[in-house]
Amino acid sequence: MPQSARIWIAVPTFRRPAQLRHLLETLEREVQRDDVLLLVADNDGVRREGAAVAADLVLRGYALPLRAVVVERPGLCAVRNAIAETALADPAMRQLAMIDDDEWPQSGWLDALIACQAETGADAVGGPVEPHFVGDRPRWTSQTLVFRPEERRAGPTPMLWASNNLLLTRGALERVPAPRFDPRFDRSGGEDLDFLSRLRDAGGRFGWAPDARVSEWVTPDRARIGWVFARMWRIGFTETVSRRKRAKGPGATLMLCARSAAILVLRTAGLAGLLWPGARRVDIAGQWIKSWGRLYALAGGAPVRPYGAE
Repeated sequence: MPQSARIWIAVPTFRRPAQLRHLLETLEREVQRDDVLLLVADNDGVRREGAAVAADLVLRGYALPLRAVVVERPGLCAVRNAIAETALADPAMRQLAMIDDDEWPQSGWLDALIACQAETGADAVGGPVEPHFVGDRPRWTSQTLVFRPEERRAGPTPMLWASNNLLLTRGALERVPAPRFDPRFDRSGGEDLDFLSRLRDAGGRFGWAPDARVSEWVTPDRARIGWVFARMWRIGFTETVSRRKRAKGPGATLMLCARSAAILVLRTAGLAGLLWPGARRVDIAGQWIKSWGRLYALAGGAPVRPYGAE
């Protein structure tokens, strides 16, 4: 199996063999480079469906160098840390792109990430994620940021929030001490935000590539208001857990508590906006629920259910 390349593309996967195959077949068509290696990191030590998909594609003559590792220890951080360590073990690796197993890249995705990194000198570069609904798209989905691709100007940007469309330099991984993805986020999610926050604290710089677009499957179980509200609550929870663990001293923790309480007051007052014609009601209610997730985290609450179970 191939072991070395300048650019690595890593896919963490767990029991999504059909979606993973679609992603890998799309990468085979779209990535026309000779300095790329694909890594599938299967976080299922029992079924190993992701590793099986990778092995089958290799046997069929997959056009790109492709290898797979099985990460026996379950958890979001376990699989992302395995990706980071495997890539860093290759002295030739200079850039690591990450994309989730329920996504696929649009034309020019990788080249746009690489070009933005070269232009900005950023340690990490992100791009938009566009929802692709399986079946009919409910009208209300236009009212929530969960299903709106993030749009920013090309070039340097203050912060990135997620790893589902992300390019990291080798230096970015080396700036953040191990474990790069904190195991405290294994069950809750938010491990990517925590990593990027620590990278920023270590002096890391960020870039945004608006042409580096990926599409994401939105299955019917996610096209529900209840799922969106659960996700907003979890975002508030994980953001605050990350901020709290990085707060230095009781004064900083007190400031975080006061800020979170003030946000809840403002979001509660903002519920009046639900009465306005044309209001983004799902966003308004979701932000209010997110505020309660913040307070739950400050109270020392643990994740109610594992990431993805909502």
